[in-house]
Amino acid sequence: MAVSSHCPKPMFSNNIIMTMEDLLPQKLPCFRCGVCCTRYQVCIKTSEAQELAAHLNMELGTFLREYTDPRWPGVTSFLLRHQNGACIFLERGKGTGLTVCRIHSFRPQDCRDWTPDTDRPECRQGLEKWGLHVNSSGEIQGTAEDMGKFRLFLETIREKNGTVHE
Repeated sequence: MAVSSHCPKPMFSNNIIMTMEDLLPQKLPCFRCGVCCTRYQVCIKTSEAQELAAHLNMELGTFLREYTDPRWPGVTSFLLRHQNGACIFLERGKGTGLTVCRIHSFRPQDCRDWTPDTDRPECRQGLEKWGLHVNSSGEIQGTAEDMGKFRLFLETIREKNGTVHE
């Protein structure tokens, strides 16, 4: 493949540059870095609080006391509490750097609206956990080994889910 003469050469000979299409032809799935879940407190409506409580088999009042931030004076909306620097529903894998959302299958609309993208600072920070970064052209860049590990992980996520985390 020819490279345009105005493109800078990679700093290291083993440095690989790939577009998302090269890495995985579909859109970037959630790759479970958890950065977005540490940066934002999710706002939920009363109806969502009721749905979450029902899924967790608890009364609404108990859910609000245990899982919402008491500093938010909400009556029709609430903020999910943060615990240990992240959403209370985020579990960190031991020694893996990966995270799991305990309520992913019935997560609130704010979480459903979040779409991973290489333009998002949170996703860029998450890619750093893989030894990868996004260059000024929006391409994911890293060593062949790191890119290969990340590609395999994304394929594993897609296989397990049968679809993109949306």
